[in-house]
Amino acid sequence: MWFAEKIKSFVSKTFGIQTKSFWLQTRSLASLLRDDATIDINTYYTLYQYNGDVRQAIQKIANAVARNGIYLEDNQRQTIENNIITDEVYWLFQAPTFLKRKKDLYRNYMLSWELYFLPIRNESWLPIWFEILDSRMVSKTVDAYWVIQYFTVSSQWKTIRYKPEQIAYFKREDAIGNSVDWMWVLDWCIYDALSDLEAMKTNYSFYQNSAVPSALLMLDEWMSVEEMQNAKDMFEHQFKWSANQHKTLVAWWVKDIKTISLTPRDMEFISQRHLTTEKISAVFWVPKTILGYVESVNYSNGENQRKEFIEWTIRPLESDFEHILNRLLEQFRPDLFDKLRVRVDWEQLEEEQERLEWLRKDVASCIMTINEARIERWFEAVDDEN
Repeated sequence: MWFAEKIKSFVSKTFGIQTKSFWLQTRSLASLLRDDATIDINTYYTLYQYNGDVRQAIQKIANAVARNGIYLEDNQRQTIENNIITDEVYWLFQAPTFLKRKKDLYRNYMLSWELYFLPIRNESWLPIWFEILDSRMVSKTVDAYWVIQYFTVSSQWKTIRYKPEQIAYFKREDAIGNSVDWMWVLDWCIYDALSDLEAMKTNYSFYQNSAVPSALLMLDEWMSVEEMQNAKDMFEHQFKWSANQHKTLVAWWVKDIKTISLTPRDMEFISQRHLTTEKISAVFWVPKTILGYVESVNYSNGENQRKEFIEWTIRPLESDFEHILNRLLEQFRPDLFDKLRVRVDWEQLEEEQERLEWLRKDVASCIMTINEARIERWFEAVDDEN
């Protein structure tokens, strides 16, 4: 026991680990690195639930990625016709429906920038489909070298621990400081999005409570309560509805009228919400026209924004999507991975046809290699460039 404590003390001092255990829960570590401890991964899912711009941006991405579906290629890069094997592979990724799988995948991927897949197996212990785990349910435990030792999946009813080879784990971008944590895409506009939620509550309360009257009537103090109520009713009756606005009032019982208007901060409500929408649009790389905002939009700039959305947002995500599907096959169905690859059926744009011809000419002229051309088109590099 004494010798083990000496070893732990030596390792802690050597590698600067300020903890009594060699294990670190990375989920709690991410929260400790924040200035505001009240913001955690649950905050981002709350924004997805209540912020229309965040929800629409993620759903538009999920609908656009692999919109034409997927297909299979053999080792000679020839399309495989439908057969028993292709049906088995399609069921792995498309059960119960392909669109629902994409929505579940990109809700987690775009909010937390990480994915956890748990294979559901049959009696023969072969994966028949993959369950996409909610990122809020999963925590990673790593050693002193940031190597994942196991995953812990916690739900309302039970907690289960899995070995690294039992769960497929993907993350889109490493966190700053280590290679295990992840970057949260909404970090760059989290307070703007939260402010938008509070602004919606404020706006609802403003109209629900009618807390700010349009004018304050200063009546004579000698009037009784009944006379004051009658004066108020007569005032409302004479000036109610828009047709009666701006009429002149002469009343002996009114000493003064004080107009109550919105403060400059309240009048900036709409401008602030527009700013939040623009930030969310920039964070997800989804143009405002795709989200349904049509101010100052015509056919020319609207079509250009659609093309930019497909080329610079959807194309990289489709490349990631293709990579994820193939890595799932490689990890859990190596027998199928040796025979085929999953490909995304991309939507071709007219500009891409011209760009493809340029790349072919550059490869033929030895200006760039095949792998450089593949990476330029968001494909993975290949070992055999011939």
